[in-house]
Amino acid sequence: MKRTTFGVAAALLLLAAATGPAAADGGSPAPAPTAPATWQPRGSVLDGAATTADAPAMKAGVTYRDSIKPGETRMYGIALDAKSSAYASAFAVPRSGSKVTYDDGLELKLVSADGSECDSREGHFDDDGDARPVGTAVERATGDEDDDCRRADQYTLQVHRTSDPGSDQAAWPLELRYVLEPPLKPGSVPPPAPATTGATASPTPLTTGTVRQASGGPSFETAAAIRTGVWKDRVPPGETRFYKVPVDWGQQPTVFADFSSAPLIGSSLDFVNTGVRLTAFSPVRQYVDGADGSYSGAPTSLVEQLPTVTYANRSSDDDMVQRVAVAGWYYFAVTVHPDVAKQVSGPVPVTLRVQVHGAAQAAPAYSGNPGAAGIGVDAHDVAAAGGTATGGSSSSALRLVAYGAFAVGTLLLLVLAVWFGAARWRPARG
Repeated sequence: MKRTTFGVAAALLLLAAATGPAAADGGSPAPAPTAPATWQPRGSVLDGAATTADAPAMKAGVTYRDSIKPGETRMYGIALDAKSSAYASAFAVPRSGSKVTYDDGLELKLVSADGSECDSREGHFDDDGDARPVGTAVERATGDEDDDCRRADQYTLQVHRTSDPGSDQAAWPLELRYVLEPPLKPGSVPPPAPATTGATASPTPLTTGTVRQASGGPSFETAAAIRTGVWKDRVPPGETRFYKVPVDWGQQPTVFADFSSAPLIGSSLDFVNTGVRLTAFSPVRQYVDGADGSYSGAPTSLVEQLPTVTYANRSSDDDMVQRVAVAGWYYFAVTVHPDVAKQVSGPVPVTLRVQVHGAAQAAPAYSGNPGAAGIGVDAHDVAAAGGTATGGSSSSALRLVAYGAFAVGTLLLLVLAVWFGAARWRPARG
């Protein structure tokens, strides 16, 4: 019996040690140093090829991950029918703190079997030293006039990395996917774009309503869902946080990002050029527009007002209007330049003022379900937009889970050990 009592005491002491020094006095585990919240590419591994003949096949709606070196071009195969619109995206995630320059980034092309270039887009940092997720999406729309790109055939997504010789030479993780937008039913005609499709000259920020907390995620998959209202968050220098807003057909989103003052380290006369950014992406991960501004530790504000969402936008001569042609979750990424850490202490407080204008209209008469491509929203999407990140956890939350899992696992093992020891020392009967 003495040995059993000693075993229980030892188990409790070991459990207290395993759960951290603060756990013994009823506190929380000692926090580990906070690592930057970064996008961790997910999905099935897919090794891009150097030639179209060897390009591995992608499947619609499936997320893939790969890596890409400086100056390298990776190719992926996409089989398309003659009716659906297709959107293929690629995003690179350089290591936090990596050395990058203005023109570093990704260049995407969608090429037909006979070599015709169906679409090309590019995503560059447009700044020095601001390593962050970079990318966009290329498209094959059914309204394209080029017949070579409207055939049912094999196409190739080409992803090329541009890099200055003095920039980071490590391979960057890639996240890739493509989605299919079903065609309209035969004979159906989408409504024309309204006369007020574009942005207004001077949008007005939302200043009323209860201020709510949002927890932006480091990627599209972990973006915090927010709706019309005022939301607050804190973004550390060197990090990008994603937020998503449900925007239905016939609606127009406006987002103001107010960067608050923060405790100064440097001089109040100093500032970081392009210290803060606000970038908008469509539901199919296509870059729509972006704004940036200098930051000195004093308040500054950026705004993105997108066009009204209509199917007819895809035929517009305005590139920005073209990219706002489907309803769904629109993504807004907030970035704080790493050099801001030399100017202020701690994260930068950010207030997002979100307004979705206009009444929702009926969706176009699709012949299939556009929801598989992430197109469209419903009342549940709007109601669920409560400011929390979806599909992932922050680094601090993951650390708490790790602490808890380790503590519980240790406790179970120790209890089993004590129970087994007690059973061995129990006097035999008969």
